[in-house]
Amino acid sequence: MPLRRLAPALAVLILALAGCTPSQDENPPPAVAATDGFGAPSPSPSPTPPASAEPKTVKPTIDKAALNYFFKIALGAEYGDSIRVVTRWTKPVVTVRVNGKPSAADRDCLARVVSDFNKLTATTDLKLTKDEAADIQVHFAPVSRFKALEPDYVPNNDGFFHVDWSAGYVITNANVLIRTTGITQRIRCHLIREELTQSTGLMRDANDHPSSVFYGQYWSAPVRYSALDQKLIKLLYGGAVNPGDTKKTITAAVTIS
Repeated sequence: MPLRRLAPALAVLILALAGCTPSQDENPPPAVAATDGFGAPSPSPSPTPPASAEPKTVKPTIDKAALNYFFKIALGAEYGDSIRVVTRWTKPVVTVRVNGKPSAADRDCLARVVSDFNKLTATTDLKLTKDEAADIQVHFAPVSRFKALEPDYVPNNDGFFHVDWSAGYVITNANVLIRTTGITQRIRCHLIREELTQSTGLMRDANDHPSSVFYGQYWSAPVRYSALDQKLIKLLYGGAVNPGDTKKTITAAVTIS
């Protein structure tokens, strides 16, 4: 068949194909909703619920007398630097190692202090350990050895503690000295409780509460925390008071009853 006879048919075919092409100004087909695989439209994602408000921090409640006693005992040190802010441990566990030759009664007293202290705290616990790198080193020794065990020892003290703290007033280590000769077991148990507790940041003495372990006169020698002592420990390690806090910031952090 001559080629010239294909030209009219080719032209018709081209026109037919052109007629099948949609014009550019036609509207596109409507969008089809996605399905869940069973022919039904997938549900729209739920809107993200608004973030709930953070719970308000509840201020601890303390009576005015206990707060004033806290200021006396917790702001500053008995010896050395004349600071007037809170110093305390921030570690969740502070380790305590026994050195020297304590009696079985001494060990019992120490274990009771650790247990009593931990029952009152929310942020930091004491833990007895044999690790030589413990945070608090408790030495049982004659007074004649105190200066060798702690260069900053102040004479005429049957019990003594020394703490170091960082620039942010966080206690980093402590050294406690307990006399083993020339005193009664009751006095030694009192010293264990007083000095170990003071090494946690309640570092001063006062002369107005004889039942307190922080009482400055020696004759009282309580071997249990008084109700007032317990309030001080709870406040210092309850989460509301921080290293470096002043009387003003502490007052703002509590509710006074």
